[in-house]
Amino acid sequence: MRLLSRTERHQLRFLRQRAHWRQFGLCYWCFTGLHEDGPNSDPRQSTADHRFPMHAGGQTVPGNIVAACRTCNCERHPEMNRGGGGLVATAGDSRGVSPFACLAVLSKGEAA
Repeated sequence: MRLLSRTERHQLRFLRQRAHWRQFGLCYWCFTGLHEDGPNSDPRQSTADHRFPMHAGGQTVPGNIVAACRTCNCERHPEMNRGGGGLVATAGDSRGVSPFACLAVLSKGEAA
């Protein structure tokens, strides 16, 4: 796994904060309330997660970054999953549609 440049880290931080706000502070995968600030060891710490993992060709772009709790993000990571168990990292979103997608559609409909 390659390290991110300073610019990429700043972009990822911005995208995580944006996703955190759009998801009303809830984890994309398990809907647990997230903490924006706090110790890195906190399992409810908000982290940036790639819906389509980088190892499968996913990119660090707005539509691919979601806010996830540290627990879900680590369980989906292939390097953390070598021993088995947990969620397996996939080439896409196993749920199909984000639970927050309906809110985006509704907000667009209200603006029209």
